[in-house]
Amino acid sequence: MAQFMVLHTMKKSVEEYAAFATPQMMGAFALSMAAGQTPAKAIKTWDSMNYGLTDYAFCLWEGASAADVQATLDATGLLDYITADIRQVDETDWAMVAQAAG
Repeated sequence: MAQFMVLHTMKKSVEEYAAFATPQMMGAFALSMAAGQTPAKAIKTWDSMNYGLTDYAFCLWEGASAADVQATLDATGLLDYITADIRQVDETDWAMVAQAAG
């Protein structure tokens, strides 16, 4: 599987997003990804909303293609509330780099 970093920005207010992306909705989404019922799956999300910063969120995804990540997000309705700039990425494990250098 390829890895994709997705940069999200808000299209609507944080309040509107929160009203849509409830814990129940996001829990059901997580369960469907874990069960393999989606074309791609989110691995991790980093955001700073709890710190008053709502300009960006970053999500690491796995999938066969960027189109699979897009299709997974499209199916949820989340893209009515957030953007998705999807980029295929390679991962660098800096501990391994240090070990190889040392």
